[in-house]
Amino acid sequence: MSTIDIPPGIGLQGTPLGTFRAPPRARRLAGLALVIVTLLAVLTWYFVSRHWWRWHASTQAVLPMAFLAFAGIGYLVRRARVAVSRDGVRWGWNALGFTQERERIVSAHVYTDGVAFEAKRGSWWFIAARDWDRFDAFVRQLKRAELPMQTHTGKAPFRARLQSYGRFLDGLLVFSMLGAIAVALWAA
Repeated sequence: MSTIDIPPGIGLQGTPLGTFRAPPRARRLAGLALVIVTLLAVLTWYFVSRHWWRWHASTQAVLPMAFLAFAGIGYLVRRARVAVSRDGVRWGWNALGFTQERERIVSAHVYTDGVAFEAKRGSWWFIAARDWDRFDAFVRQLKRAELPMQTHTGKAPFRARLQSYGRFLDGLLVFSMLGAIAVALWAA
């Protein structure tokens, strides 16, 4: 067995000061959507296999896969975490993540409904308060990490709020469940 000593600052993430998840209600909705859409997809494919010669059988076989893909993406996104460390802010999972390094952050603009990270190059990155549990603790950890911050009163600008995906994602999950129900009834 050998050990390699890696010097600091070569791209490895430090110990997070705080890790934040999606709200429990959103995670439950994503899990429920994935289970319901999967069960309805199996049921729909069973109905289609009994009547495969109908002219709309191919549509009934493909639509459940599309709804399953939507539900799977929603489930994965709701399982992602945001971690604040002295090296920057990371969004993702253990195996895959996206990091806004401390050196690239010009300022973290704190609003009542989220935080917009202004980068030296590239677009701003907005983290909406409603998409993450314990948002007040998130802001405290940004201060603790000593990231450059600016506090603003009021809501974030519209262009920043466009990056918030929570309501759209929840709507997509509900749409996937309703679509899967409709296709299953159609195939029956």
